[in-house]
Amino acid sequence: MLEELQHLQNQIKTLVEHIQDTQQTLVHQSHEHTESTQKLHRELIQSQDQTKGYQERLNNSQTELNEQKNAYQQLQKDHRALNDQYTRLEHSCAELRKRFEALIQQKNQLKTDCDTLTNQNDSLQRQVKELTHNRDVLLKKNELAKHKVEAIIHRLAILGTSQDTSAQEIQQLAHPHAEQLEEN
Repeated sequence: MLEELQHLQNQIKTLVEHIQDTQQTLVHQSHEHTESTQKLHRELIQSQDQTKGYQERLNNSQTELNEQKNAYQQLQKDHRALNDQYTRLEHSCAELRKRFEALIQQKNQLKTDCDTLTNQNDSLQRQVKELTHNRDVLLKKNELAKHKVEAIIHRLAILGTSQDTSAQEIQQLAHPHAEQLEEN
């Protein structure tokens, strides 16, 4: 029995050693587990901080994106407004170009009319000069003929009384209005 007791003691001793080893292992594992848990907790906190940072950056990016979208929409509105304005300006330019071409055409027509009128005016002035010259020549001839007729009448008056009646008739023919003036 003693042997059994010793054997039991040895087994107990072995079991106690085993329990102590197990306990030390458990303490060591517990300590490692605690360190690992603390490390994981620190990593979790760090990860949460990183997540918060990422979330803030994401929120900032989202805000920036919304601002960019708003700016883009405003640019599109401005583009449409400028495009409409450009189209109106193009139409205005086309109208102005047409009006300008019409004015050039009208100017050319006026220049042609002015040249024609200038030529006609020059021609008429030449005709007036010619007619004035012809009138002056005719007036001189008329005056000369009048003097000749008066001279003839004067000579006939000198020739005698029988010829006086002929002279008076000739004088009346030369000056038909003179008799009317004498009667007045």
